[in-house]
Amino acid sequence: MANETLKTLISLYDKTARQMENNFSYAQSVEVDTHPGTQLQNANNVYWRNVEQQRPGFQGWDATGLEAPIIEQGYPLALSEPWNDFIPVRVDDLRDKGFLERASRASADKQNSILNKGVSNLVTTTGSLYYESNSTDFDFVAEADTLMTERQAYRGMGSSFFLTPRNNQLMAGNLASRTLYPENRSEKAYGTALIGENVAGFDLLRAPTYGTVAASAYSSTISADVLNIPEGADVSGASPVNIDYRLGTVPVASAAGLAVGDVVTMGVNSVGISDKTDTGQLMTFKVTAINGTTVSVFPKPIAIGQAGITPEQEAYANIASPILSGATIAAVNVTGGQANAFWANDSICVVNGDAPLELLNDFDGMKVVSETLANGVKLYMAYDANLATLNCRVRMFTWYGLVNKDPSRNGVAIKI
Repeated sequence: MANETLKTLISLYDKTARQMENNFSYAQSVEVDTHPGTQLQNANNVYWRNVEQQRPGFQGWDATGLEAPIIEQGYPLALSEPWNDFIPVRVDDLRDKGFLERASRASADKQNSILNKGVSNLVTTTGSLYYESNSTDFDFVAEADTLMTERQAYRGMGSSFFLTPRNNQLMAGNLASRTLYPENRSEKAYGTALIGENVAGFDLLRAPTYGTVAASAYSSTISADVLNIPEGADVSGASPVNIDYRLGTVPVASAAGLAVGDVVTMGVNSVGISDKTDTGQLMTFKVTAINGTTVSVFPKPIAIGQAGITPEQEAYANIASPILSGATIAAVNVTGGQANAFWANDSICVVNGDAPLELLNDFDGMKVVSETLANGVKLYMAYDANLATLNCRVRMFTWYGLVNKDPSRNGVAIKI
């Protein structure tokens, strides 16, 4: 009986793992990063990664006095609290194996929905790319491709576009015909959320869940010249302090009517990050915090020709001209609605936690099994039994964090 019970529990775990692996739609389209647990424990479960550097360059033979220091920027990654399912099972409930199998399906579905919702909310609330469109065909997705291409956003690790269920119903038939191989849709595509490959440069999928964007009529003015520069660390104190490269601040005359999650323009155009070509399109910024009349935004606005900027700092410029006092700041999420999220796959990261739960195997009556799923997320199952109650307890456990590594390479599209 003991061996049979063990087999039942392991079967429960295996089925949960397989279902999670198949349904983690978002986790399969983002980067998953694991950091050594010993280092995380000693750093309060936060660590920093560097971002791609930009360099200025110059033309000519004489390089005297033109040395340009390296600016090494970074961003923090952090683990969140773990997600669990804790299942008590009395011994007589083990007579029907289907009892636990149904519980495993429900547990897997819940874990999937939590992670998928977390990713969709992260992009909706922090991604800076944004547009509203009344298109119901290829142009709806192609606009995201145009935004990312003209800003020279890196997409070498792939990119994904997720349609909300209603927009999927409206557009999927049209968009599926635009795939790279329209006559060769695989069985895998029919069995998953995939609508089409290489649709305007994206893998196009049906969103398992989605965020929403509130409408805004906010408009005000900039109250002082914006002078953000790229920085690696604050070295003014006794010890260097890392600076989050994504975060910029903007002073406004009034923040009344502005909300975290709004997308704003400030009268300046975006540029290609590599060659600094003016796109002719207004740069969009996501509001991440409001402190009085100081507004925090992603990404940090860094301007070509900004007062006092050095060549090595200007190499990181993402806007064509300085944001000056008196400029208009206005929300562009004027309609809002269900968010169709899109991103460069490596711009979103799932930070995988690695806890030594296997140590519980050394405790009387406790057992732990674990597996790293194909999408990189680790699933644990711990279980024990109590002689007094004749209860078995099963605990499913996942531990991860979510981070928007580069908000300038992801965002949402709204169907109006």
